[in-house]
Amino acid sequence: MNRKNLIILALILLSASLPASAGEFKQWLKSQYEATHYQQDGFALEDPKGDAFLIRKLDQVPMKLLQALVKSSYPQAEIQKEKELKAFEEAQKNQAGFKIGKTVPIDIDRLINKCREIILRYYPHIIPTLGEEHSWSPEAKRYLTYGFWHRFGRHIFRKQKEFPSPLFLRSKLFLLLACGWTSRYAITGQEKALTERIMRYPDGKLQLHHMFMESYVLNRGNIYLTMLTAENVLAGDPYRVDRENDPIQKKLAYLRHDSVQMGDNYGAWYHFFGIGMYAIVRTGLVSRSVAEIESLGSLFLEGRDKQEDYINRYGAIFGKKFRKMLKDETWQKPLMLDERTDYMLPNPALVNDGKVSPEKEKH
Repeated sequence: MNRKNLIILALILLSASLPASAGEFKQWLKSQYEATHYQQDGFALEDPKGDAFLIRKLDQVPMKLLQALVKSSYPQAEIQKEKELKAFEEAQKNQAGFKIGKTVPIDIDRLINKCREIILRYYPHIIPTLGEEHSWSPEAKRYLTYGFWHRFGRHIFRKQKEFPSPLFLRSKLFLLLACGWTSRYAITGQEKALTERIMRYPDGKLQLHHMFMESYVLNRGNIYLTMLTAENVLAGDPYRVDRENDPIQKKLAYLRHDSVQMGDNYGAWYHFFGIGMYAIVRTGLVSRSVAEIESLGSLFLEGRDKQEDYINRYGAIFGKKFRKMLKDETWQKPLMLDERTDYMLPNPALVNDGKVSPEKEKH
């Protein structure tokens, strides 16, 4: 091969490895009059094309939120309200002693102990690491400094349907979690494998630590990807109306203990893993704020749900404590005899009524 051909080949390889140009990024932004979703087809912590589609899709959020508030066009919430009402009536009828939103179903310290036990089981073949989160690409970061006005002009001249949303340089992960879109724009590549493992469990028997363990092994100890893979599988379609019929949901143990088992169990699970993941990669104050904001959003869309507030807050507490365990490397310490791992707590009201056996010492 002569020198000229070598130079041409080198230029081709160089251009293929370079990130998307600003012009190409804007072409993706302008490719649709009305924003459409994008599906990432492989693991990539930075994805310029996905960022362009995401920015456009985020422009739709304020109007959809307003429509949901004004027109009550939130079918999952309406269906869930009916189920909660029926469950409450059934509980009252049977005098089961349920007190909605007044009891904590999970002992976080014991759950952390259980996760330590799992980590130690696979050590040293798998060593836990915090991992790196999905973030805006360099092209998107540059665009976000002026992008609102660019899209505003396009809206004024009727080149895009949506009025632009001011994104305030928010992190990509924050926005994806807020919208429930991580399974579209931030995949790990292990979602299919995790789903296959989940489906091997008997119905109603998959516990939180099982989900953590299966994802932890698949992601070779990367804690961020461990939590994200679980979140993506659980929240693949959070607005699906009949999600209680999803085969995955049927495998999940019921987390709430303040009511009879209602149809939808996904909510508690993906809220816990999603906010727990965010707390692992963020400071405690930020993650707790996100949990409070999420609860506020649910208040407007679905009505007050004190038990969901508990799940959100305790997901943030779990993430904060897990992060500290990684930072301090206390996961390396074997569990002491007094460190319990039976983290699912019985409902005190039912224990007092003699309908559930009180806790026993378990390890």
